[in-house]
Amino acid sequence: MKRHIAILIGVILLTSLLSGCAGQPAESREPINFVFMEGVTALTAAYMISEEPDLGREINYNILNAPDLLAASVLKEEADIAMIPTNLAVQAYNKDLPYVIAGTSTWGNLYVVGSEDVDTVADLEGRNLHTFGKGLTPELVLLMILQESGLDPVENLDINYMNSAAEVGPFLLSGQASLGVLPEPALTGVLLKDENMKVLLDLNDLWAQARGVDKGYPQSCIVIRKSLVEEDPEFVEKFLMEYNNSIEWANENPEALGDLSEDLLLGTPKAAVVHGIERMNIGNFPIEDSMEEYQDYYQAIMDFAPDFIGGALPDEDIYYTR
Repeated sequence: MKRHIAILIGVILLTSLLSGCAGQPAESREPINFVFMEGVTALTAAYMISEEPDLGREINYNILNAPDLLAASVLKEEADIAMIPTNLAVQAYNKDLPYVIAGTSTWGNLYVVGSEDVDTVADLEGRNLHTFGKGLTPELVLLMILQESGLDPVENLDINYMNSAAEVGPFLLSGQASLGVLPEPALTGVLLKDENMKVLLDLNDLWAQARGVDKGYPQSCIVIRKSLVEEDPEFVEKFLMEYNNSIEWANENPEALGDLSEDLLLGTPKAAVVHGIERMNIGNFPIEDSMEEYQDYYQAIMDFAPDFIGGALPDEDIYYTR
């Protein structure tokens, strides 16, 4: 009898131990480190930050103000979830860092803007164009579109590279430049200050036309640590659902989004949000809906500037699968 009681007590203790591990309370687990840049990508998460949905785990929203800090958070494996440039996602993958791409935060939102008459890429021939991001996505996309249109970036036009989009805007507004490449929200800031400035070319649309894809090129994406996907798939699914809801809300509520941007210090003034939301190209989040665009984008980079993605195309293991 005593032996049976001892066995029963042992079973109860073991069961309690196992159930305690499996059903560990949310407050006793490590918080999720969600890292992203201020600006347009931060706007995609604004509703989530504001509402703080119950996902079963605490989330730390880390809003950074410098691209190198964002890259470091991934390359040092400090982030559990991050919104990053899509080329950085492949660089991390090619370094065997444990992240998978779960969806698109923003599609291309680069535009040629100015006070001159430009209707097609061919109209840029012989012009002076101010841009930014040498060695980064803005330069890569611009040069590939020029070449797809039969223009030699060196022979057929004069391209002036500035340190950042923040420098291109004032050059346009001061009259020192008449054509420039700008992203949102910097573009809307220029349009609101000078009624003579207008959007001339949408580089994302031109990319889609040249490459034969629907959505253009994926500019930023969400990556998730593989171990988190494996250890807590229920949380990951809840997170992705709420993030997708946040994106949809952002597109449908520009006025309220502008208020949140200022209240939460997300880096974009309300006026720029309200007037520029459509050009920010937020939406079409799930990765399974955009595989063709990703594979085409990475192939184009591999053909044009392979070092930009770490010298090798990723295989399908880079993508999150349910």
